[in-house]
Amino acid sequence: MSTAPHDGAREGAREGARDGAHDAPDDTAKLMEAGGHLLLRLTALLRTARTYDVSNQAFQRQMQEFVAALRAIHEDEDEAALAVVADYFYLNGVRIKAHATLLGAYHSLMAEFERRQVGGLRFLPGVDEAEIERFFQIFQAAEDPAIAEHLGDTLVEAAITNIVVVPVAELEVDDVTRDLADQPKQQTERSRAKKVFWRAVLGTKKIVLRARATGRPDLRQAKRLVQPIVDSIMKHEYSIVGLTALKEHDEYTYAHCVNVAILSIGMGQQLGLSRQALADLGVAGLLHDLGKMSVPGDVLRKPGALSGEEWAMMRRHPIEGALMVSRMPGLSVVMLDSMRACFEHHMNYNRTGYPEVDLEWGQATMSRIVAMADCFDAITAHRAYAKRAQTPFEALQILLGPNRVNFDPAVLWALVKSVGLYPAGTVLQTASGHVVLVTSPNPKDGLRPHCRVLVRPDGSAPAEDAPELWDPMPDGDRAVRVLLPEEYRGKTSDLLAA
Repeated sequence: MSTAPHDGAREGAREGARDGAHDAPDDTAKLMEAGGHLLLRLTALLRTARTYDVSNQAFQRQMQEFVAALRAIHEDEDEAALAVVADYFYLNGVRIKAHATLLGAYHSLMAEFERRQVGGLRFLPGVDEAEIERFFQIFQAAEDPAIAEHLGDTLVEAAITNIVVVPVAELEVDDVTRDLADQPKQQTERSRAKKVFWRAVLGTKKIVLRARATGRPDLRQAKRLVQPIVDSIMKHEYSIVGLTALKEHDEYTYAHCVNVAILSIGMGQQLGLSRQALADLGVAGLLHDLGKMSVPGDVLRKPGALSGEEWAMMRRHPIEGALMVSRMPGLSVVMLDSMRACFEHHMNYNRTGYPEVDLEWGQATMSRIVAMADCFDAITAHRAYAKRAQTPFEALQILLGPNRVNFDPAVLWALVKSVGLYPAGTVLQTASGHVVLVTSPNPKDGLRPHCRVLVRPDGSAPAEDAPELWDPMPDGDRAVRVLLPEEYRGKTSDLLAA
C-alpha cells in the first residue's frame, strides 16, 4: 500500500491541530457549530447503517443530510478533518464543545472510533456519494478487530481516496493537547469520569436493547460497566457523582439507569459496604428499571394523569423486571440482589408503595438504597406537564421533608453524604459575592462543594474556554443563598457537560 494517504493524514491532523489556523472568533464559532452538526449527522448515519443496507431509502436519506453537512464545511475549508483527542472532538483544529444536546452523539461516535483504533477522519472536497457508501460499508465491518487493523489498506484497495482514516498511533496531538496539559486536578479527574460515565450509558443502551430482543439482560456486560464506577468512588473521585446532574440529553432514558447505579454505589460506600457488595449494588441499580420495557412508550411519555388501566401497567413493571432477571442463566448473589431491586424499588420503608404483597415483607437493604437513588434522580428529570424540572437542591429538600418517612433514615443520610448539601447542578451565591455552579460533591465537607465560577463579585464572568474552578470552595467562603433557575438564566447544563 502507498503511504501517501497516511503521510497526508499526519500532516492534515498536525495542521488542523493548530489553534492559530482559525484565529478569527467568527470562524471558530462557525467551525464549532458545523462540527456539532457533522457529529450528529455522522452518528445518525452510522446508526442507520447498522440496520439498513446502503441502498435502503433510510440510509440514503441520512447520507444526503451527511453530505449536505460536509459540503457546508467544504465551502470555506480545504477539508473536513475530524479528530478525537483526549476525550474531545476537533474539527480542523477547533474543539467541538459537548453541549448537552450533543452528548449522546459525541460519546457514541467516540466509542465507534475507539473500537476501530481510529484517531481521525479526513473528508476531502472531492468525496462523492458512491465513495461514502463504500466507506460506510467497510467502516461498519471494521468492528471486527481483524478488519480494523487493516482499515487504511482496505480503503485504498476499494479506491476510496477522498476519505482518509488517521490511526490513533499516527495522530499528531501535541498542539491539540497543549491546552489540556495544564488542566487542574478537578478537570483531569472529570475527564476520566466522563469516559466512565458515557461508556456506561452506551453500554446500558446495548443491555436494554438486547434484553428487549432476547427477553433477558446481559449480566456480564452489566458487571463490566459497573466496575470502573466502583473504582472511581473507592478512590474518592466524586466527579462521576456530579455527572448524574446531566438531564438534557437524548440518552437520558439509559443515563437514568447509570445515575441510579452511581448514586447507589456512592451511598453504599458511605454505609461501609465492601467492594464486592458495591459492585453487586451497582449492577442492581443498573438493571432496576428493566420492567419498564413492558410498558408502552406512549404510557411512559404521557404528559397528563394516567388512566386506571395505564396505572396498572406502570405498577406492574417491577414484577416484569424481576421476571426478566430471573431468566438469566445460573443463580448468584448479584442475580438475586438485582431481582429484588427490580421488584422492590417502588416499595417504601414504611410499607407503602407497590407492588403490594400479602405476606409480611420488608425491603432488602440494597433495594432500599436503589429506591432512594431512583427517587432522587427521577425528581430532577424534566416532566412534560411541568414548566421546569426540579433542581437537585429542591429534590433533596423534598426527600428531607415530609417524604422522608418513605425511606430508611440511614439510607437518606447516605444520600446527603454522597451528593452533599448542595448537589451538583445547584447555583449558589457565596459570602464573597461570587455566583458559582456546583459541579461535584466534596465528601470531606458537604458545605463546600467543588464549583465553577459563573460570575465574579465585580460582575465579570470567566471566559468559557478558561474556566475558574474551586477545588473545592475556599475555606474562607460559604454559600449564603441558593439561586433558582428563574434567578440565574444561564445555560448551566452545558457547563456541567463540559
